[in-house]
Amino acid sequence: MKDLGHAGSVSLFRIRGDIVASSSDEHGPITVIENKIYRILTFDRMCEQSKMQVSDPALPVHNYIRAMLMAVALKSPATALILGLGGGCLPRAIAARDAHCAMDIVELRPAVIDIARQHFSLPEGDHIHYHAADADNFIAGAESDRYDLIFSDLYAADTMSPLQEMETFLQHSARALSAEGWLVLNYPQRPAANGPLIQALQRQFSTLLRCVVPSGNVVIYASNIPFELPLSELQMRAKRAGNQFCTDFSSLTPKLAILSGRQP
Repeated sequence: MKDLGHAGSVSLFRIRGDIVASSSDEHGPITVIENKIYRILTFDRMCEQSKMQVSDPALPVHNYIRAMLMAVALKSPATALILGLGGGCLPRAIAARDAHCAMDIVELRPAVIDIARQHFSLPEGDHIHYHAADADNFIAGAESDRYDLIFSDLYAADTMSPLQEMETFLQHSARALSAEGWLVLNYPQRPAANGPLIQALQRQFSTLLRCVVPSGNVVIYASNIPFELPLSELQMRAKRAGNQFCTDFSSLTPKLAILSGRQP
């Protein structure tokens, strides 16, 4: 995990603060730690699985979360699928931006859903559904043309799920997107330019964008719609999108780049 906790590097120190909740399941421990400013979900007490500012729960804290949320500059979602709940950073921010956005949120571990509901101010409503399910099985069974945005942030304590690199997963995700939808993936590091992951993505999607965040995480945005927007205009739209989340995306927007897709 990077950004002090999400993606592949392990902190040298244990997370400081008071333990306010703990649980465990067959996958290991789940701990909630709170200090004066933040409430943190962790699986190993070294890496931050999720981080919430107590005074403003909807505020996106980590840069990789901000980068994922920049996808609203590409498509304003009426429907969204979130694969990997953690402490609920993405659903909180999306619900605060648009209380009517319908969301399916998929988390493998029921205990994580329980703890997140108790301690991380998750949004609730008839249009928001939490599924204790395997992400691979869920996306394979998802309806075609269903979601405007699919966010995939699948991690264990300090490693990414290999599912995010599997072509069948990418294929199922592409099928579940609406006609103008985008898949948004958080990777721990930049994929090799001509490596198997980029090749798999290019086989499934005609347009690929990326944003490299300061931690080294790389967020990839994938779609099958023609991309004819100048990069400078996309960067401006992404910067303005920060206002929708009451935060500043300006440090991230220069990191946006086009991997595949015609640039005017």
